[in-house]
Amino acid sequence: MSRISFLAFLPFLLAAEPADLIIHHAKVVTLDAKSTVAEAIAVQDGTIVAVGEDEDILKLKGPKTRVIDANGRTVLPGLMDSHVHPSGAALSEVGEPLPNLKSIVEVLDYIRKQAAILPEGKWIVIRYAFPTRLKEARFPTKAELDSVSPKHPVLYHAGPAGVANSLALKMSGVTKDTKNPTAGQVVKDEKTGEPTGMLRNAYGVLKGVPGSADKITPEQRREAVKKLFRLYNEHGLTSVADRNAGQSDYDLYLSLRKNDELTVRVNVARSFSPGGSREEIGKRFDALGAPSGSGDDWVRVGPIKMFLDGGMLNGSAYMRQPWPRGETYQITQDDYRGLLFIQPDQLKTVVEEGSKRKWQVTAHCAGEGGMDVLLDAYEAANRSVPVKDLRHCITHANFPSQRNLERCKELGVCADVQPAWLYKDGHTLLKVLGPDRMRWFQPYKSWLKYTTVGGGSDHMLRYDPLDSTNPWSPWLGVWVALTRTLERGGVLRPDEALTREEALRLYTINNAFLHKEEAKKGTLEVGKYGDIIVIDRDVLTCPVADVRDTKVLFTVVAGRVVFERK
Repeated sequence: MSRISFLAFLPFLLAAEPADLIIHHAKVVTLDAKSTVAEAIAVQDGTIVAVGEDEDILKLKGPKTRVIDANGRTVLPGLMDSHVHPSGAALSEVGEPLPNLKSIVEVLDYIRKQAAILPEGKWIVIRYAFPTRLKEARFPTKAELDSVSPKHPVLYHAGPAGVANSLALKMSGVTKDTKNPTAGQVVKDEKTGEPTGMLRNAYGVLKGVPGSADKITPEQRREAVKKLFRLYNEHGLTSVADRNAGQSDYDLYLSLRKNDELTVRVNVARSFSPGGSREEIGKRFDALGAPSGSGDDWVRVGPIKMFLDGGMLNGSAYMRQPWPRGETYQITQDDYRGLLFIQPDQLKTVVEEGSKRKWQVTAHCAGEGGMDVLLDAYEAANRSVPVKDLRHCITHANFPSQRNLERCKELGVCADVQPAWLYKDGHTLLKVLGPDRMRWFQPYKSWLKYTTVGGGSDHMLRYDPLDSTNPWSPWLGVWVALTRTLERGGVLRPDEALTREEALRLYTINNAFLHKEEAKKGTLEVGKYGDIIVIDRDVLTCPVADVRDTKVLFTVVAGRVVFERK
C-alpha cells in the first residue's frame, strides 16, 4: 500500500472551515485505487474533507471538533451489505426469540413442545429452516412431523420448498388428485400417487397458514427496524441494500429519513411482479415513479427485483443438469432440474421495458440454469437498448461458468453474492452435487477477473449476526472470502480465495459500484461521505483466523458517531 500525499489536499486545507470530526493516530486504509494508507482523516458537514498525516489533519481542529485518537487502530470505509431484508428480519423476534434448530431431533422436539401448549388444530410453522444446515443434512419427512404432531397442522418451511404433515394436507384438501400450481410441484409418491408432504413453490395449496408478522403494529415495526439498524452499526455497517422492498418498506425508510432516525443509508430494490402483457408491464414500471438512482444521500432507489428460480438451500434452484436423487431435498425424479418461475420470453419483455425506462434490473437467480436464462434476457434487451451502463445484476449467482463470466463482462453485468452460504451450506452441497459441479460454486477470484461482485448476506430472520438466517456479520463474510472454509470442516477450491484487500472491497467499493454509488461511498477519499469505522485489529496483517472476530470500536455515518464501543 502507498502512503498518502498531503500536498494533494493542501489548497483545500488552507481555505477549509474547522472539521466536525477528526480521527488521527490511525492506520487509515482508504481502499482507493492506489491502496493508499494514511494517518488521519477529517469530516466536515458529513463529507470527508481531508486524508493525510496526523500533523496536517489536526490543523483542521476547531473548538467544536470531535477528535478521536485511534491509538494506532485500523480505520476503514463504512461497510455495506448488498442484500438484506430488514423489515422481515427486524420483525422476526418482536414476539419471542426464534428457535435456532440444528438437527431434525431438535426440530421434532420443538414441534412436540409447541403441540403440547397450542390448541388442537392450530398451525405450527417453522420458517426458513434450511435442511443443508441440519446435522442430518436433509428435510424432515411427513411421517416424522406426524409422529410428534398428529393433531396440529405443521409446515416446515425452507423458502420455496417445504414439508407439510398429514393433517396440514388433509385440512387443506390436498390429495393425489391435487394438480401442480403454475411453476410449482405438489410432490407425489411414485408408487402410490399420494402427496409426500413436500411442496415446491406450492404453499398456496395449504389453507389457513398464519402470516409471519400477524398482529404487528406500525410502531412496533418502526422501532424494530431502528433497533436492527443500530445492531448493523455495531458491526460496521453504514449502508445496506433492501433487496426486495414493497411500498410500505420504502415509505418506512423515507419516514425514518424525514425524522432523522436513520443510522444506515438504504438502497431500495423495488419488488416487481413480472406477469402480464407488455403494456401492463410498462404501466407497472411507470407507477413505480423515478427509476434507479433517484433519491437522496440516505434513501436511494436501486434496481427492480424479481424471483427467477427457486433456492439452492432447499433443492429448488433451476440447474443445467438434474438434481441428483436423494433424501437431502427428497428428490425422487431423474429429470428434476429445479423450478423456473418466469418463462424466458416473459423475462425478456420485462428486462427490455425496464431498460427503456433506465431501471437497473436484478433477479434472484440461484442455479446455473437460471443464470443462463437471465443473461439471455439481458442480451436480448441489449439488442434494442444498450444495458452496459445500467449495471444489471444477478442476485446470488451461485454457479457461473466461464462463458457466463464472459457474457457478464460483455454486458456490464455484476452480481451480489453470499459468502456465508459457502461456509454454512458448502459441505452439504458438495455431498449432493459432487466436486465437479461444485467447482463453479461462488468462484470469487474468477468473478473478479471479469466483472464486479459485492458481498451480501440475505439476512431474513433473527438479530444475531452469526446465528441468524442468514448470518449477516460482514466479518464472517470477509473471512469466508479469504479462506473458503466450510463450517463442518474442509476448504472448497482455495484457488478461488481472495486477498485481504479484495475481500474488504466486496463490502465497500464493490458494493458501492453495484448500486452506482461509487462516486460517493466505498473508499475514504475527499468528497465522499463521512462513513467510517475504527476496528480493533489490523485485518490486513493479523492472523487470518482472527479476521472473523473483528470488533468495531467506532462507527461513523455522515460524520456522526452512531456507535461507540464502551
